[in-house]
Amino acid sequence: MHTRRFIDPDPGTLKDPVAVVGLPGIANVGRIAVETLVHELNAELVLQFFSDDFPPRVLVRDGISEIPKSSLYLYRAAPDEPHDLVILTGDYQPSSSKGVFEYADFVVQNFVTLGVRTVLALAAYEQDYQAFFESFPAAPRVYVSASSDGLLERMSGESGVIRMSQGAINGANGFIPGWAATMYDMDGGCFLGETMGMIKMDYRSAQRVLEVFSSVVGLKASFDSIAREAERVEDFIEWAKKELERRFEEGDESESPSDRYIG
Repeated sequence: MHTRRFIDPDPGTLKDPVAVVGLPGIANVGRIAVETLVHELNAELVLQFFSDDFPPRVLVRDGISEIPKSSLYLYRAAPDEPHDLVILTGDYQPSSSKGVFEYADFVVQNFVTLGVRTVLALAAYEQDYQAFFESFPAAPRVYVSASSDGLLERMSGESGVIRMSQGAINGANGFIPGWAATMYDMDGGCFLGETMGMIKMDYRSAQRVLEVFSSVVGLKASFDSIAREAERVEDFIEWAKKELERRFEEGDESESPSDRYIG
């Protein structure tokens, strides 16, 4: 792993830090959530790192090119908040199983250095269209899992939160908390916001995941900065539901209502 360090926080000055992970994935729920955290909390950049398992390309934004990277940020809690936050996001997840193992271990070692004892991931739970539309327009449900009964109980207290009964969470978002729990004796958990595959950038789900996460960790923050984008997603869902109903009425029972995406 290749690194650039910007600050070197003294772990002794941190307030019971909790790590939060959100990398690109289904509907980009996790990445939107943690990048919103970084923005709203004005978190401080600690470290950037570059994996050999990221695609060999440069990303261009407004004419400026950058190598794909991951970034680690620090938010120092307000006096009435119980936890500092160590926030991880990035441009990509590692592309191979070996890369995910190496990436996870590097990340968790940095969490250990900063005195982190709990690692929480924010990501997505993809529903099929029928199940998704049945619950709409209620707020997206949030599915949770954890490495211990105690953490699972803390994560499950909010309305609309469902404990996963079984299954698998693929990718680095789910693997990092699991690795932290298994190899470093931390607590690890996942908040998975309900979404569907045709939504490319699900701000609505990310906003709900942030609300549940904030309640669990005692964070006092507003996420109004993505409210307008969340409303656009809701408008799209309403259109997609009507389109699907129309197709069934016309005898077209294809699963997807459209190739149209919201981004």
